Amino acid sequence: MSVTERDFIIIGGGIIGLVLGYKVKMRYPNKTVLVIEKEQNSVCHGTGRNSGVIHSGIYYPPETLRAKYCVSGSIQLKSYVIKRNLWIDQCGKILLPTSKKTVESIPLLLERANQNGVEASLMNGAELRAMEPNCHPLFDLGVHVPFTSVVDPKEVAGSILADLLELDGEILYGHKVTQANAESGAVVAGGRQFIGRVVINAAGLHADKIAGLAGLVSRYSFLPFKGKYWRLDSSIKMRKLVYPIPNLELPFLGVHTAHNRAGDVYLGPSSTPVFGRENYHALAGLQAQEALSLMVSFSKKILFNVNGLRTLGLRELRLLLPKGIQREANLLLKPSLSNKLSIAPDRVGIRSQIFDDENNHLLNGATLFRRAYRPQSCRGRLSGPFINTGIWSGELSRISWFASPRGIVIDGQL
Repeated sequence: MSVTERDFIIIGGGIIGLVLGYKVKMRYPNKTVLVIEKEQNSVCHGTGRNSGVIHSGIYYPPETLRAKYCVSGSIQLKSYVIKRNLWIDQCGKILLPTSKKTVESIPLLLERANQNGVEASLMNGAELRAMEPNCHPLFDLGVHVPFTSVVDPKEVAGSILADLLELDGEILYGHKVTQANAESGAVVAGGRQFIGRVVINAAGLHADKIAGLAGLVSRYSFLPFKGKYWRLDSSIKMRKLVYPIPNLELPFLGVHTAHNRAGDVYLGPSSTPVFGRENYHALAGLQAQEALSLMVSFSKKILFNVNGLRTLGLRELRLLLPKGIQREANLLLKPSLSNKLSIAPDRVGIRSQIFDDENNHLLNGATLFRRAYRPQSCRGRLSGPFINTGIWSGELSRISWFASPRGIVIDGQL
């Protein structure tokens, strides 16, 4: 078998893999970069199934990496979209409290916004309704975040791919990785063998599987959650995104509005456990071994209500029924709108939450960063060229980062 050598090999051709490839070529124009993707395009999964929202970074504790990267990355992403003349709706977002507890969270949210450099204003109900006539401020107040925007994620991915190719980067579609070696940087994909000086694992929902193939060990595992949306009547248009003020201790933002470039308005998503990383509909995408493993994993956590997963799961299951989603809609929108909802089968996505098996804890949107460790006795010592990144699942502004054992440090920001 002939061997193809490249300076950088990136496993995964979704938005993160494309951005990393583009940024590497920008920084090291004389280095060769190859992106390997198992699908026939870059938008089959998370990249093409997210809401396209560019988040501001208001939610995250100051000085954390996720706060720094979300704020700086979202600014750069918006700048990129505008510079490339891609579609963008700079609509802003309204955050509404839906309970007394979330009313009490407003000062903390505003303090985080201030420390993270995110513009946010406390407004009364009249001011909010003037901005978005369809919103329903239950407690007659809310927070306005003008920076938040919506883009077309498929268009953005296509633009970054074009930029990567223009810089003489390469991408191979239809090549599923079946072997990887953290020591040598060897990768087998689509029956072909590759060797990279640096190998970056940006495989999204399958990043933990790729890490396992490479012999990397970790106390972290992935738990996939399926998100479904409901569509509002086509006569309803929204000026602003409307979100609930979330429980800042959990990695879910709650049911909220979303809209696309055609003006279609959606409400969702649900966040229900799913037993397949690509199980978007019915039994499609289910694999027996994976389904059994995830079923056992979820069952244990739900049985013992780890991180409130049982409570969360029961709540989210109700959102799959019309009455459940109508109840959530009434917390954010004028009550008359909740009767104008229909299921949107085309709006289904899966995000993978990171679970800390050692501390029995669901991480709150943390970026998982793992260097190439020897599997057992030499744990903690860098070895080999293999880089394993934990990927932000979901929105485009969430950024992955990594560092090379050879000292090269690169971020995944646009």
